[in-house]
Amino acid sequence: MPVRADVVVIGGGPSGSTAATMLASKGYEVALLDRQTHPRATVGESLLPQAWRFFDLLGVTDTITDAGFVVKSGGTVIWNDEINQIAFRDFGYTRPGLHVERDRFDWLLLDHARRQNVQVFEQVAVRNVDLDAPTGPRVRYSGADTGTGEIRCRFVVDASGQAAVLSRQMGTRVIDEDFRFVAMWGYFDDSRYVAGDGCAYPFERLREIPPTTLVTSLGDWGWSWHIPQRDTTSVGLILPLEQFKAAKVAGDRLEQYFLDTCTRTPYLGRLLEQARYRQGSLGVIRDYSYVPTRLTGPGYFIVGDAAAFVDPIFSLGVVLGMYSGHAAAWAIDRSLRQPENTEHNQGIYAQQFRGRYEVARAMALPGRDAGDTSLQRARRFMGFQPSREQELTYTAALLTTRARNFQAVADLDDAAVARWNKSRKLDAIRF
Repeated sequence: MPVRADVVVIGGGPSGSTAATMLASKGYEVALLDRQTHPRATVGESLLPQAWRFFDLLGVTDTITDAGFVVKSGGTVIWNDEINQIAFRDFGYTRPGLHVERDRFDWLLLDHARRQNVQVFEQVAVRNVDLDAPTGPRVRYSGADTGTGEIRCRFVVDASGQAAVLSRQMGTRVIDEDFRFVAMWGYFDDSRYVAGDGCAYPFERLREIPPTTLVTSLGDWGWSWHIPQRDTTSVGLILPLEQFKAAKVAGDRLEQYFLDTCTRTPYLGRLLEQARYRQGSLGVIRDYSYVPTRLTGPGYFIVGDAAAFVDPIFSLGVVLGMYSGHAAAWAIDRSLRQPENTEHNQGIYAQQFRGRYEVARAMALPGRDAGDTSLQRARRFMGFQPSREQELTYTAALLTTRARNFQAVADLDDAAVARWNKSRKLDAIRF
């Protein structure tokens, strides 16, 4: 373990690997510490086409292409019995979205970082960070093989995901009271899937006919996902916390509750009729959404899920995480070269991250007042997005009953909404 580095990155997910790789490519000494060993399982398996921009910047495009992840053509949304589809090609994208196994995907990014001279240490947990040391942050760690120690550095990047090392240490991690949900997910073999032509196909045709990501509504607030991958299908439920509590399920009953809910959900249940559930694959997490309160400070940046997390209904998580890692690396590079501009650079990073976060939140959260400051921030940010990303964002938002926020964000009248909307309506999914 080094005793000094220019930058210490906490966490080896997409945001951490992105920040570390970008900084190492600039010639900085970067140490990345991860408390787990990769590959390790996690969710968030649907990637939008915007991810390719970051693969190109990292120099990992060929590696991702060669991995053979499932290509997806777009999305299918069944919301309150209305069925709509979008195709990425209709927005000018020439490269597809992906369905990835996150254990493999995250490992590829981390391994690429290692090959770009990032010093990667796994099974090393960060215990605390001394941000008040006069010579710069001191990252204190412990590991089975490394023992305890500390690394002195010039900047720390917290990319620790839900662990939120720095936010928890500083007491700034705040649960988003508007998103009190429980997420449940599991994996099924040989599930049918919905393709871009509105038909359901058997799993063995996945490579021949690309799938879509399927999202279905569950009551007024909840929703489900169906994401076909190379060998299995990820299925998840997002349930309001109060609804989950009312069901009074725990322990061994959780798995059966999950399976029963999947079976009862229209269309999702039909896709799973002949599928086989992988016993023991159930994952559960509650109160997973939290708001960004402090993103930067003397000697640190917080990126990705460690900074904030919102309802993942529109598959924005990985792209937002990689964007934040890239933006933090940009700000750190400029700050190391011109320390007198550090506060200004951190302000730019925080403004850009908050803007993207508020866009994602506005898409996911119904019933917000257009005068709310978060919507105003989202509106300002939308003007910086490329036109095709704006169109895809607006169209995706219109596929649910949560579209009112985006009409407010974009300041669009009904005629403009009709012009932006590139989805197509289906009468039914054909089985």
